[in-house]
Formats: sequence, structure tokens, C-alpha cells
Amino acid sequence: MAPFVSMLVGGSVGLATGMYSIALQGRLVLKPRISYAVYVAAGGYLGYKYNQFREYEDELIERRRLDLIKRRDERLERRRKELEASASS
Repeated sequence: MAPFVSMLVGGSVGLATGMYSIALQGRLVLKPRISYAVYVAAGGYLGYKYNQFREYEDELIERRRLDLIKRRDERLERRRKELEASASS
């Protein structure tokens, strides 16, 4: 998912959270437009950070996968040399 979509979803969730909390409280903490803007901005920021975290996780997974492939290739090469050495003697 693109960062924009994560920010949009986060902003929507932030707006819904703000509306719900204001409805429960029965009064506004800040002026109406400001409080909704704060909730939307906080939700958008959280969505952006979530997207960054997912990209970081994907990078870690890819790095680990490449490391495992490299180790496997080295292990197979070592095993092949051992088999050649034992077959020639």
C-alpha cells in the first residue's frame, strides 16, 4: 500500500475516533474544526508511520532471505567439494 493510502486510512480512523470521543464526552475539547483537524493529523501520521514500519519489516525479511540463500549456497558448495574429495580417494 502506498504511503498516501495509509495516511488516508489513518486520517479516516483518526476522524472517526475524534468524532466518537467527542460524542461520548458531550463537549468539545478544542474548537470543532481544530479538534477534528488534530485527530485527522494524528491518524494520518500514525498511518504514515505504520507504512514506514511495514517497509522496514519487508526490508528485514528480504535481507534475511538473501542471507539464508547465501548460506545455503555456501553449504551446498562445501558439501559438493566434500563429496568430490571422498569420491576421488
